[in-house]
This record gives sequence, structure tokens and C-alpha cells, in this order.
Amino acid sequence: MKRISCLLLFFLLLSQVAVADVDTEPGKILKTSVGKVFSVLSDKELSLDKKKRELNEIANSLFGFPLMAKLSLGKEHWSKFNSKQKEEFTSLFIELFQDFYSEKISLFRDEKVVFDPPIIENEKKVQIPTGVLYNGKRVSILYKMFKTKNGWKIYDIEVEGVSLIKTYRSQYHHVLKNDKIEGLLTKMREQKENKKL
Repeated sequence: MKRISCLLLFFLLLSQVAVADVDTEPGKILKTSVGKVFSVLSDKELSLDKKKRELNEIANSLFGFPLMAKLSLGKEHWSKFNSKQKEEFTSLFIELFQDFYSEKISLFRDEKVVFDPPIIENEKKVQIPTGVLYNGKRVSILYKMFKTKNGWKIYDIEVEGVSLIKTYRSQYHHVLKNDKIEGLLTKMREQKENKKL
């Protein structure tokens, strides 16, 4: 189950929209990035710290972190944060996500990733269904990507129908309901510091 949980970091709800050629630009970007991840993980010459740095570099080029941070709060809460709070929240979100990503993705071994044809929502949004073959079973994953001025980026991931962003949103909503904005930021700061220990 630990290996399956790590897939929350990399894979994505199928919708009734047009299916594109498997070799579309976002599909190629995703395949290339997954290949880079496995290359880093299998490199026995790299130290754990070096692997983490390289995995973070891949994540920075692949994930649309600012949008992910905003979506993880939802419109209701995001609008209540002032500019300084938004900036700090986004920074903390990125750091914590990177730690989660590098920690979970390192659990990969020899699982096979199967890419299905991308599903085009519109000219700026694409969903890429994939599957990971684990112990003879296929775990369904869906990457949700959007087009930015810097290329295609992942903004959400679903594993077996469970959205990573919606999971974050539920957790943050619970904290904000009880502890308000500063309470959430304090908890995130503490979580960041605990990761460093």
C-alpha cells in the first residue's frame, strides 16, 4: 500500500470529451518526465540528497504549483487571504508538496507505467489517463494538465478517482474552520520545520 500511496504524486477522472493522439505535447512532456524520475531513482551513484534535489527539479518543471496552491484552498478561502498570506501559503505549500513528492516517489521500484491516449477538455486543458501495474493489478491514475505561457503543467492528480487537490482542500478547510488563516500558516510552518529535523 505504501507504493500505491506514492502514486498520488504522479498520476490522474475520465470525462466524456474528445480523445487525442497519445503523442500530443502534454503526453510527451509527461512521458519524458516520468522517464527522468525513473532514471534518477535507479541511479545508484546518486546520494539520497542529490536524488531529492533532482526529483524536485523535475517536479518544478512539471507541476503548476501556484495554481495547485490556489485550488487547494478553493475560491472561498483564497479570497480571504491577503497578498502576504497568499505568498507565504504558496511558498509553504510548494515546499511541503516537494517533500511529500520526493519521499513517496522514492518508493518506486520496477512498476510499469502504461499511458493511455490523452483526453482533450479544451485547447488549454488535457487529462492523461495512465495506469501503474502493481502486483498484477492496474492502479488507475489521471494527470490533469493545463497550458501556461511556460508550457503544460500538472494541476491535479487522481488515483482511483481520489483527487489530490480535493484531499488538500478538505484538510485545509477543516483547519481554517477551527484555527483561521494564521492557524493554518502556523501548522504549515511547524510541519516544514519538523521535516528539517
